[in-house]
Amino acid sequence: MTILQLLCVSLPEAMLVAALGITLAGFRPRLGQLFIIGMFHALASYIIRLSQVPFGLHTILLLLAFILIIHAVTRLNLITSTLAGLAGLTVFAAVETLIAPQLLGITGYTYEQALDDPLLRICFFLPEAAAILLIIIFCRRHRINILSYLKKAKQTGGLTISRAQDLLDEDFYIRQYFPLIALVLSPILLLALLNSTFFLSRAGSISELYLNSFTTFISLAVVLLTGLSAVAIKRIARIVEVECTAKQTAETISQMEELIYSIRKQRHDFNHHLQAVYGFLEVGSSREARDYIRNTFNAISTRGELIKTDNHEISAMLYTKISLAEAKNMNLEVLINCSLKDLPLKSGEANSVLGNLIDNAMEAVGSASGERRLINVEITKPSNAFVFAVANRGKPIEPEIIDRIFEPNFSTKKGRPGLGLAIVKELVERYNGSVTVSSNDEETIFTVRLPAKK
Repeated sequence: MTILQLLCVSLPEAMLVAALGITLAGFRPRLGQLFIIGMFHALASYIIRLSQVPFGLHTILLLLAFILIIHAVTRLNLITSTLAGLAGLTVFAAVETLIAPQLLGITGYTYEQALDDPLLRICFFLPEAAAILLIIIFCRRHRINILSYLKKAKQTGGLTISRAQDLLDEDFYIRQYFPLIALVLSPILLLALLNSTFFLSRAGSISELYLNSFTTFISLAVVLLTGLSAVAIKRIARIVEVECTAKQTAETISQMEELIYSIRKQRHDFNHHLQAVYGFLEVGSSREARDYIRNTFNAISTRGELIKTDNHEISAMLYTKISLAEAKNMNLEVLINCSLKDLPLKSGEANSVLGNLIDNAMEAVGSASGERRLINVEITKPSNAFVFAVANRGKPIEPEIIDRIFEPNFSTKKGRPGLGLAIVKELVERYNGSVTVSSNDEETIFTVRLPAKK
């Protein structure tokens, strides 16, 4: 490698790869840092290639040197530096694998000629540099990086990382997700190296013996990655479970906030109810006062019974639905005469089943009037099974479509996805339950049966 190649190829190449990798890791490096990284990496590249390390192995050594240089210059932790180095070199290897053979095919030069001639090496490097530069600009303009869910800016070692406003810092996220990211990037890097090795072998630049040895190394690496993938799948499942639990908790908190707001509103209205009753009594209208008290008591007692159920998440959801029904001038009556402790569904799943059935009933009575704007929800437990019954007095379901209402994407409403009842059926059958529907001019009833948890 000549001094000209070192300054015009290795130095800018290392700077671009570093800029790309650090950008993909979620940071914005300074130009001075990139120049220092480029100088040290170009020097390491010169030493490694001068020692005539075989192709493929020299790439792995350069990757290790690249990671250590990024770690030393930027003061990022070693895992983040590894992420940046692996991401940058993987994308660069993929770009080089795509562009270099095409340029050799177009120009008619051999690989040895391109390496031995400094000016020709520079000319071959320019398209690759342009492609990497475009990728960096695109990632920065659209804020694309591997950890793009981190939003809030934070200074770390002179670099800026985006981070979310939560109790966990970026190191936690990187430690959690780095094994998964590495398992995605490593096969791409190995594939790019393998592709380049076959290209060089076909061009006569490396021997058949080395090709066989290198492919054996790649095969062993693939076997290792296969084993690690099983561990990664388990980690992914754990992360998904945690995220689903967090989402359900957030929904429960939102419903509890609605519940608390409704209770506060009810207490605020209580004084007005007392004033109204006092007014009736003052003018001698005892009958009207009695009717007023009865109507108010029915509304309050229904909600009070809900609050007393032994599943707070379901209670909060039903309370929210009652408030929503009142806002739409509908009457939602709920009767729960059993404990919900042995319910096989998780709270979020039970809310999904009941919520979708209630929403479906609200749509059905939306066009009704008067006493027909009534929805009845009843939860019972005969023997060892739970029964959810949601009835409405809206327009009956047409017989020709009643067998299709649980199909995904089937809906009688234009522009609606038609997933609610399909979700209900999927969740219920997951726990060996059943869901049926009966509909006539008087009433439509959806009945869910679920075996109690043993």
